[in-house]
Amino acid sequence: MSRIATRSESNATNSLEEIAVDLPDGRTARVEITGLPTNHARVDVRIPNGRRWIFGVNGDIAGLVMVLNQNGQRVDDELPTWIEPVIQRTGLKGIDS
Repeated sequence: MSRIATRSESNATNSLEEIAVDLPDGRTARVEITGLPTNHARVDVRIPNGRRWIFGVNGDIAGLVMVLNQNGQRVDDELPTWIEPVIQRTGLKGIDS
């Protein structure tokens, strides 16, 4: 996992951190952590020109809010096997199933 950028908590979007994660299939996912523990943090996992998974954080567990396709349309999609380890790299325990 390589760090792309760290943003200040005073940013208007409350973005805390953005990281890049190399996936087993050779692609790179971008993971953005937004919000603060006091206002329910959010974790976005994005594949460039691909899917986007949006998670809400409750305590130390991520809960899937929605999945968007490359056109930004909401889709029902199963989570890929690589996504829970990516979520765990952010410091969360895992995904609520």
